[in-house]
Amino acid sequence: MADEFTGEQLSDALLRETASIQTAWLHSFLAVADQGGFAAATTALHLSQPRVSAHIASLEHVLGAKLFERRSRPTTLTPAGELFRPYAEAALRRLHQGVEVVRNTINLSVGKIAIGSYPSVSSSYLPSVLRVLTAEHPGITTALMEGTAASLETALLDGTVDVGFRPLLPPIREFQLSTRPIWREPVVAVLRADHPLAAQPAVSVEDLLANPLIGNPSGTEEEGGGFDLRRVLGAEVGRANIAYVTDQPATLAALVRSGFGIGVINTLAMTTTSADDLVSRPIESPTAHRDVALFWNPRRSRDQAVRAFLQAIDEADIPDGVVAWLP
Repeated sequence: MADEFTGEQLSDALLRETASIQTAWLHSFLAVADQGGFAAATTALHLSQPRVSAHIASLEHVLGAKLFERRSRPTTLTPAGELFRPYAEAALRRLHQGVEVVRNTINLSVGKIAIGSYPSVSSSYLPSVLRVLTAEHPGITTALMEGTAASLETALLDGTVDVGFRPLLPPIREFQLSTRPIWREPVVAVLRADHPLAAQPAVSVEDLLANPLIGNPSGTEEEGGGFDLRRVLGAEVGRANIAYVTDQPATLAALVRSGFGIGVINTLAMTTTSADDLVSRPIESPTAHRDVALFWNPRRSRDQAVRAFLQAIDEADIPDGVVAWLP
């Protein structure tokens, strides 16, 4: 009579076979899949072709299935290979993340942190934070990615960046992110120096509504285009002539300088571009401000590099012209 195996025995056998899979086999499998052939994979991996072939053969033996159609050119995955590929990718990715977390936890000398930001924060505030961070933890290396509020939120959620600066509004779509408000800064009207409103100490909402307006960021209203401008105008936004929206403060300044309208933008953004022949005026509106915060994924909050960055935020000097945020 044939041997009968219990479910527990089968699970033990599968566990032993899974444990025998080597990460080198997975790297070789993915290289052949990505490169479309064994020869190209050997170049990418800096391994001999017999070694790569042996890795694939061992992996196929454990899985009990052929992973590649070797007769096709380029080499293609079999249905079993297609099924296995995302699991191999996920396994290596999670292993890499585990190594990074442990290294960062036990030794900040090998810590790395990816920072999401946007130009006005990058130029006026981030250097102060990095000075504190590198003075206290010189072994931490940093990478910077700049983007819009929407793109930075996406980068935080998918792990492209570890921490990110972003206005509190428009609100984030995912509430799994942790937040630390840092400052409040005015949203101002930017005018040509010879504009009639430049003679006034402040500009009213009615003054703005009587002129073409230029805001930021770019995009449709649903995407958050011109958010600060729309928020400043409040219930009166339906009467506004929003002529342009742009991601670039330099473009906004150029449009104002050329007479295409009045710019409405946060104060720090104007420090990143030439403001010759332009003036900024306060706006008489209770919503003429933006609150800037740091966001991070709490699942990484125990990462020592992230914790070190949060500490640096507490110690760094905030830019001139803004007010430290009070809850």
